[in-house]
Amino acid sequence: MLEAFFLFLSSFGLLGTAFWIWMLYDCLKNGSGDRHLWLWALILLNIIGAFLYFFICWMPRYGSTIPVPRFLSRRRLRDALWQAEAEARNIGKAHQYIKLGDILFELDQLDKSANAYNKALELEPDNPKALWGAAWAERSNKNLEAAKTHLQRLLKVEAGFSYGNASLTYGELLFDLDNLEAAKTHLQLHLKSWSHPDAYMTLARIYQQQGDIATARETLETMIYKIKSFVPFQYRKNQHFIFQAEKILKKLK
Repeated sequence: MLEAFFLFLSSFGLLGTAFWIWMLYDCLKNGSGDRHLWLWALILLNIIGAFLYFFICWMPRYGSTIPVPRFLSRRRLRDALWQAEAEARNIGKAHQYIKLGDILFELDQLDKSANAYNKALELEPDNPKALWGAAWAERSNKNLEAAKTHLQRLLKVEAGFSYGNASLTYGELLFDLDNLEAAKTHLQLHLKSWSHPDAYMTLARIYQQQGDIATARETLETMIYKIKSFVPFQYRKNQHFIFQAEKILKKLK
């Protein structure tokens, strides 16, 4: 009995040490301006410091739930697929086909996902979620023109869909199609309403390709300034854009 108790303590200690190392690594890799304070907290407080870092820094950055390993997530999706297929067949409304399309998309079954979204659009041609899903399925499947058509329609139905992400994706899609002037015009208008760092990055690449180096630099510097003015959670979430922009700025000197 005593041996089992000590074995339990030993296992608990190993788990605690592994958790502490995980939080220490995350702090070194992703910590922001207060990284040094958290390093001292982790060193001095050990496991207690690791739990404090987890709840104060890690969870706000990655969300309130611990990520599910991919193989478990896919297993759950496959279990949900048969139910979604049955609902689409038996009820057959746009909502059921959108749900089916979402699951198929997560399972990387892009052709079937696009078909499900298109079924929803046959029932409700202006359904924003169906248009958004169809656009992403087609874009992921390299059918860029089809994705462009869905996004154009979506922006007419709901210009601000998904907090401007539909507008951002449309601008990026125009860039992918090498329609630089249209992409530049769209992203310039987009940034008057939303401050997506992705939009600044793509717009800077357009200026760079067109030989307007000064405006490319100005665009990247504006993006860096805006990200630094974000609240801490948003700053940490978008900090990698600053690193990317600084690398590009060094090349543009």
